Amino acid sequence: MSNASKKRKILLGVLIAVLVLALGGWLLYRLQLSWVSMEDNLPYDITWNEADSTVHMDVSGLFDMVFDTQEPVAYIGDERIPMQDGVQIRNSRPYFNIRDTSVFNEGLNNAINAIEEADTSDPVAVIANGLYGQGTEEQNATVDALLGGENPQESFELYFQWYNSVHELGHSITTSYGTYDSENMNLRHMVEEEQLVNSFAVAFWMYYGEEEKLDELEVIVERALSNITPPVEDMSHLDFMRKAIDEGKFNEVFTLETYGWFQYNIVRDALRQRDSLDLESILAQMTGNGNVKLQAQETLVYPTLGADMVPEILADVTSTMRDLGVAVPDIYVTFSTDPNDQALRGSFPVTLLEPYIEEGRLIPAFR
Repeated sequence: MSNASKKRKILLGVLIAVLVLALGGWLLYRLQLSWVSMEDNLPYDITWNEADSTVHMDVSGLFDMVFDTQEPVAYIGDERIPMQDGVQIRNSRPYFNIRDTSVFNEGLNNAINAIEEADTSDPVAVIANGLYGQGTEEQNATVDALLGGENPQESFELYFQWYNSVHELGHSITTSYGTYDSENMNLRHMVEEEQLVNSFAVAFWMYYGEEEKLDELEVIVERALSNITPPVEDMSHLDFMRKAIDEGKFNEVFTLETYGWFQYNIVRDALRQRDSLDLESILAQMTGNGNVKLQAQETLVYPTLGADMVPEILADVTSTMRDLGVAVPDIYVTFSTDPNDQALRGSFPVTLLEPYIEEGRLIPAFR
């Protein structure tokens, strides 16, 4: 056999090996994309890859997740949840197919339901509050670019820690009055729910707060909207979001920019209507009780804002609402390093949260 022939065979063999490795790598890549990895380096951390997107969810230590590699199991507090059929072990970690998330969710829900049945106390609400400047470099840059202005931290504290905290407390009120259904989103349409709690937050601060802060808030919202490209030009933010929700296009609209465009527009609507907003009427819509009567007006003044003030602000609003006869659950605050993590996490039996309250990861915001 000639040297040239040997070289051709060697090159052909190398080419085939490269193709086999490439094909095998592609198959392994696709296989990885269809599985969920339960990491245990954070208290509750789910990371998954699907198509070209990577989603990371961290609920700031609300639940502890611990896995036994021989028998996949999760622990929520002291509650042990054996993982159901469908979980496999790969690289010493439990995995399950993303196309059958009920494998995990059913076990989680069963554990929570068992704890709720054993706990007859009133549920408490958890509100997440993201911290300024504590996120990733990209998250921090996005917040600064969106809020703009000479002092984006002041804008962040005014919008999220003064105003939005009351917005989230509004969600906890509607939840406690049965207007929220976790399996069916909101009994009230999500768009109407957001309109209502934003009207509540603006009306509350109009009655009990400093109007100057609302004027500042309107400047912040207008600036944020000027930094966002609207997803549509021929449809209002309300019609756009209602249509998207009704068609189930959640992945398309629950992005930082699109949802921000929707939310800031609703806040601007409420601010522009603030002189005509009636807090008594809004509370009647939220509670179904038309007998709520406001007491003598007082002003809740906060010379300084920031994360330290969030529990105090929420405690003041909770106390004020209870004085009016409005049922507000005990509120706990959990702080997140993600500045965009601003949400009502939901209602939980207090026994489920006791370890995190004792550790100081959940801060009481009531008296």
